[in-house]
Amino acid sequence: MDNIFNKISISLIVLGIAFYAFAMTFTALIPSILGLLMQVVLFLGRTFPKFHKHFAHINVLILILGMGATYGSVADLFGYLLTGSNLARPLATIEQFTTFVLCLVGFIMAVKSFINARKS
Repeated sequence: MDNIFNKISISLIVLGIAFYAFAMTFTALIPSILGLLMQVVLFLGRTFPKFHKHFAHINVLILILGMGATYGSVADLFGYLLTGSNLARPLATIEQFTTFVLCLVGFIMAVKSFINARKS
């Protein structure tokens, strides 16, 4: 489980830094902030193994918040692909969509891991 969160958080950090290099705006770093927050929670989970499950659930909550904050980009991007309408902020939309996909994949994998742990 920690491996999943670690990979997703590092991907979010790299995504934010890469888009910051292009856009040079603070909001481009929001995925990096999510990733750093997940890394802090992972560290706390390793430091306090008794509460490891609680920290895993906090990471899932962070992923859900990331999806909730970026789900609007999905409609924008599909609208662009289907109708050809212009995007107001193309780089921001692409970054938000990528953040949404990363958070969604992490959430699905976490739920699958929770289900498998419950079965065994």
